[in-house]
Amino acid sequence: MSFRRLSSVMMTCLALLLSGCSLLEIKIDSQTVPLTQQELNMRIMTREYAQQFFAQVEQAADVLHDRYESRDKVHQSYILLWKINAEEGLQAAAYQVSPMASLIDTWVFTHQMNQFFHHGPGKDLFISDEAKLVSAHLAKEVDKLAQSLLKKEVYSKTKLFVANFVEKYPFADLSMIRTPAYRAWLEASQINEEDAVTTLGTMPEAIGDVSDRLSLVSEQTPKIMTWKAQLLALNSSASIEQVNAALNSLKVTSESLKDFIDNNPEYMRNLAEQMAVELQPLVEDIDQKTEERLTQLSEERQALEVMVARERQEIAQIITSEREKFAKDLDHVSQEVVNLAMDKLIELVKSTIIYFIVFILVIFFAPLILGYTLGKRSAVKAKTKSA
Repeated sequence: MSFRRLSSVMMTCLALLLSGCSLLEIKIDSQTVPLTQQELNMRIMTREYAQQFFAQVEQAADVLHDRYESRDKVHQSYILLWKINAEEGLQAAAYQVSPMASLIDTWVFTHQMNQFFHHGPGKDLFISDEAKLVSAHLAKEVDKLAQSLLKKEVYSKTKLFVANFVEKYPFADLSMIRTPAYRAWLEASQINEEDAVTTLGTMPEAIGDVSDRLSLVSEQTPKIMTWKAQLLALNSSASIEQVNAALNSLKVTSESLKDFIDNNPEYMRNLAEQMAVELQPLVEDIDQKTEERLTQLSEERQALEVMVARERQEIAQIITSEREKFAKDLDHVSQEVVNLAMDKLIELVKSTIIYFIVFILVIFFAPLILGYTLGKRSAVKAKTKSA
């Protein structure tokens, strides 16, 4: 009975997943203004530089870590704070919607860090010069990046602006609190903020931007969380050994389960046969419902295409008579489309997580339930024979 209940839960989650997946088949054609080639290059190359920044800061910090004893809580904490705050600050600077804002803020943040270690409070923070060397190298690299992306006259004026901004807003400590510089650059360049508002780009460009941000989160968040846990362990009563023991508990559990499976091949073979028999009706039902869902999806997509075509004609008429008004509203509409896409993507991820959790429950707990059922039957049969 427990296995049947689990099967019912799986069916419900799968239906939710299929309904969420239907969103992936919808073709949305937003008539947004694409980014220019310069803006695309600026976005790609600035984010490539950010990856270079992360790697070189981490490498220099690891060298510094080995130069101090593990019991030196003060300097080990300084090293962790540098990695955490430098990478979080550069993330916020480099991964903005506006490619120009990303470049300006990344340029300023890198030079602020360089100034901090060469002339600011951080010049005598460490016993060796790894932090100074990597900061100077990254400052030169970001200058080269800006020079390759901007026209000569714009580059010269912006470089002078960056130097003045860094002098006015230096880092006071290792918290490296970022001061956004883009608006100040617009004011210094005598550019109206309304004229500087960039388009989100076409739908593929907007989705690509979101994909880059999700990739950044998946790569950087685990590292930063680990560093923060180490920083907490250094400055609390909990020892590193206690933190590591807690992190290894899951590994011990998985190894125990693997050992049980490896040493009980006959039990696992019988379990597989029983699961095949029990799951066959479920699989057939899933196939039927999947086919019905795909048929419904095809009809919905056709209806949507007709609706989109009709709306496109109406929009074309509106553009002819109210082109100026429509141009002002277009950015707002595209933003709503991206928000809708993200909301639906979050719903899809939630549905997938539910399905994955149910799948894990079936894989890990179904053997226990079936084992308990078979053991109980064996016990009853043995009791009956003895009677």
